[in-house]
Amino acid sequence: MSEQVIGQFVKALRGADVAVSTSETLDAVRVAALIGYEHRQSLKQGLAMVLAKSEVDKLAFDECFDAFFRFETRPAGSTSSAPPEPSSLLDKMKQWMPGQQGGGSGAGADSELGQALLNDDAGALNRKVAEALKAAGVENIQVITQKGLYGRRVMQALGSDALDQEIIRLANSEVPADRRLEKQLRDARQQLREQVREQVAGQFLLQAREHGRQLRESTIREVNLRLLSEFRGVHQQIERMARRLARKHGRRQQRARRGRLDGRRTTVTALQHGGVPAALHWRRRRRQKPKLMVICDVSSSVSAAARFLLMFLHAVNDVVPSVRSFVFASRFAEVTTLFDELPPEKAIAEVMDRYAGPGTDYGGMLQQFVDLCDARIDRHTTVIILGDARNNDLPPQQQLLAHIGQRCQQLFWLNPEARGRWGSGDSVMPIYQPYCREAFPCSNLAGLERFVDRLLRDIARDAG
Repeated sequence: MSEQVIGQFVKALRGADVAVSTSETLDAVRVAALIGYEHRQSLKQGLAMVLAKSEVDKLAFDECFDAFFRFETRPAGSTSSAPPEPSSLLDKMKQWMPGQQGGGSGAGADSELGQALLNDDAGALNRKVAEALKAAGVENIQVITQKGLYGRRVMQALGSDALDQEIIRLANSEVPADRRLEKQLRDARQQLREQVREQVAGQFLLQAREHGRQLRESTIREVNLRLLSEFRGVHQQIERMARRLARKHGRRQQRARRGRLDGRRTTVTALQHGGVPAALHWRRRRRQKPKLMVICDVSSSVSAAARFLLMFLHAVNDVVPSVRSFVFASRFAEVTTLFDELPPEKAIAEVMDRYAGPGTDYGGMLQQFVDLCDARIDRHTTVIILGDARNNDLPPQQQLLAHIGQRCQQLFWLNPEARGRWGSGDSVMPIYQPYCREAFPCSNLAGLERFVDRLLRDIARDAG
């Protein structure tokens, strides 16, 4: 139960844009098991130490904690007998029950919920509400229209059916004491309903926020690149995707650079320490770093795809080799120095301002690229071309692409158009495709991510 509570709390934190790793979640479970759930402030401070890493995270953490642990509950396995902290729930209900002055024993109420409402025990009632929230599965709420449904489920889990029957029975009684008791229970039930609605609404804000973030990210990943400018947070989404890939492939490259175990040197060193292998030696092979050359069509028809590919590649600069970037539309130019001098987002904006425009000549681009870089292309070079291959009925110069493919290690082509459109109209994609190692349709961020993942995997393999 403790693991489930912390897991749901971590989900709420992630929905509030607090990054929490799996190891941090496990640390939080250990903290909760050590401190317990009875001492709310101590639990809050302990969890904050392992889950909130910055001032912004701390603000979000405080807000989520206060909303998530609003009602005190004691997960299964907790043995502490410390009394729970008081809540305002019972005090608020007393305002509706002027005839009940505390210290009551629930006399006259037959239903379990009725007795809990009349007893002066805020902690017991809080735990009852928390258990009902869990039993109703409120953590699964996703859309605002479900608040009423989950509110009724929580009331039923509390035992509202038996309380309703009791109120009806007391309302039909002629005994004045029963009528007074019926009014107390009815007022208390109404106040409890309001408190449950408030709790369900709070859970909706906590849980649906994470669901909404996932839905937003999924939408951004799948929407056509031409439409991404209409969405907020695209740059942050690309950075998150790039960080995931950088972490994944950074570990691979670290293992690859380490090389294989050198048994002979390790054994010789071990003899100096009584046969104990106190130091391990690894075989290192001197390798030339892979080189990456990217050529992007920045004409109006595919400029969005070029923008996001360049952003993606320069966001994973921790694991990708140095990138030489080229762009073309009506003219061809190298823009590598812009990315060396400016942050990627500003560099891309500058590239689009200078070079984006109508009209493309792929044959002319290939000729200028060969003239400029032919001496630099070797068996350690990967060339990536992004464009729709719509050549405005100009000579395609496919022999130049064949020459590039023969000299480089691998040649990839990313086309923002669907495969069904390759070769239609002025597209010369079927002419270019045989000279590429692979050609990919790439119309959204998900496609770009798959390609960059594949590219980094190849780079890590070649570095091994």
